[in-house]
Amino acid sequence: MRAPHWTTRFELALAEPTALRVLDKASLVRLARDVRAGVSDPTVERWIQDAVSANRLQRVVRGLYLNRLISPPAQLCEAAVWLRPGAVISLQTVLGDAGVWNNFTDWVTAVVPLSRRYTTPSLGRLETAAGIFLFRGLPETVLEAGPKEDRLVGGITYRRATPEAALLHWLYLSNSPRSGMSPPPLDLDLSALESRRLKHLSKAMRLSKPLEEWISRAGGTHALQPVG
Repeated sequence: MRAPHWTTRFELALAEPTALRVLDKASLVRLARDVRAGVSDPTVERWIQDAVSANRLQRVVRGLYLNRLISPPAQLCEAAVWLRPGAVISLQTVLGDAGVWNNFTDWVTAVVPLSRRYTTPSLGRLETAAGIFLFRGLPETVLEAGPKEDRLVGGITYRRATPEAALLHWLYLSNSPRSGMSPPPLDLDLSALESRRLKHLSKAMRLSKPLEEWISRAGGTHALQPVG
């Protein structure tokens, strides 16, 4: 019995639950050579072009792809950290997905750490073949303030803020003279937020007073979800 063609075995490897969800060309070449030793770069490139045409891969930017063979298929927000080191999905994307903000946007909004450890990132709107990103900068000390389990969603393969952290990122930016971002709208659904987490994170980020003032205008602390 003949062994399956190497491309079949390659695609089965990409469909494995442990496969990379976002891939650059170097990752694809390495995996292809694990399946078929010595396969050439041009051969892999031809497969990539065919895979993009067949929606097995989705091109984000040149040399970066979403794995659509894995289940569930990779989503655009997972590519943010590949485009901007340290990026965290936050702001309107997180609040919209959580039902806190009722204005849907298909843009991916993310915050990027500003630190001497990183090259100054390019911020603002980035159009890609797969969709639009909007990157905003936050001091790394603010972005990493508070316990990790309070500020980042666990159990996923990319960095995504909790709704409480996303709201505080928005508050920080709206209070920063460098940002020009408007304050969060007052009609956000606060019942979708945990009061304990919001309180602890606001203290860690030194945003307790701006948060109290905003909540007062938005309807008061009674609208917040109590700790379960």
